[in-house]
Amino acid sequence: MEERLDKLTREIFSLPSFYLEELADYVQFLKQQAKKNADTAYLSQNKSIKESIIQGMKTPLSKCTQNLKWD
Repeated sequence: MEERLDKLTREIFSLPSFYLEELADYVQFLKQQAKKNADTAYLSQNKSIKESIIQGMKTPLSKCTQNLKWD
């Protein structure tokens, strides 16, 4: 892992500086994707949550309320 990190660091520092902001944006995108995938995996593993989501997706919009009651 350390060798791969060293190689990545060398590659990053070999780029022209104007690419660093774009690279930072891409890193943020990858972090968001990783979180999204982790959330999906968690929800998929919980059977009751999974069933609730599937049931909710089957509910016609006409049966949904616009005023949510969170209390």
